[in-house]
Amino acid sequence: MNRYSFVYLVCMAMAGATLSNVAADDDEEKPQGEWLLASIEVHGKSLPAPVGKGGSIVFDKDGKLILKDPGKPDKIGKYKIDASKDPKQIDLIVSKDEKGKDGVTMQGIYEFDGDKLKMAFSAENPKEKRPSDFKGEKVLIVLWKRQKS
Repeated sequence: MNRYSFVYLVCMAMAGATLSNVAADDDEEKPQGEWLLASIEVHGKSLPAPVGKGGSIVFDKDGKLILKDPGKPDKIGKYKIDASKDPKQIDLIVSKDEKGKDGVTMQGIYEFDGDKLKMAFSAENPKEKRPSDFKGEKVLIVLWKRQKS
């Protein structure tokens, strides 16, 4: 009986690892495209994005990132996703200049809900501290809606 239990546990572990890799691959493709800023929540208070002035974020399949803010030059950068973590993690690396040199890395968490993408960052120091969940006054939550093509 012990031999069968061991084989069962090994099979379950392998299946879990495979499902985790499938979820990670799926999350690599999910953000691709343009997302419009819908709202920001700071210190527990929600602030809707002003109509036509909210900006957007573009995720490319090669890990490239473009931040668009109306009336300002686009900021370029990179992003990294780790869907194997719980909660899922995202790093946004925004370049310091137009040449694409690495600048500021914001450590966050994310989740998808249909055509919505929720990201959370530390309201205190997003460059050095990743939130552990989407709750609390010390969490900055950014809600994006997928741009329809």
